[in-house]
Amino acid sequence: MALIIEDGSIVANANSFVTAVELAAYAALRGVTISGVTATQESLLILAMDYIKGRESNMKGHRVTQAQELPYPRYEVSYHGFYLASNTIPSQLKNAQIELAIQAGNSELLISETTTNLESFNVDGVYSESYFNGGAWSTVRTDKADAYLDVLMQNGNSYNILTRV
Repeated sequence: MALIIEDGSIVANANSFVTAVELAAYAALRGVTISGVTATQESLLILAMDYIKGRESNMKGHRVTQAQELPYPRYEVSYHGFYLASNTIPSQLKNAQIELAIQAGNSELLISETTTNLESFNVDGVYSESYFNGGAWSTVRTDKADAYLDVLMQNGNSYNILTRV
């Protein structure tokens, strides 16, 4: 598998904003241990991109073309009071993808199953299980990546809209 990097020029079949080299350099600067295998790094970046694609509906602006593979580049994206050029891949987006790739190395980003809240089980002759009250649930925390993504999301990724009346 090879990464095809989107650089803002609408690269055909692009599947990442970040290279494996950029992932490794970012992790090294922060003292984070990641796999040294390029193929593994690339897989983690693809998983991160899957997550980012799922967040596109909340992103500021609009795709530059209907045919582009990834959510960026975009136009009408305001960042710190200025509009980004429509051929820009923001560093915040790249950092978010890297943080998500690092997280994907340790946990799921997109959950496809639930936790059953198993409290205990016993195998003394007869198997039995007991569960915590409250039913099954799952959650994913992506706070590090969200710190970068929030500035690129509508309303700062907040569902609270303040309006003056």
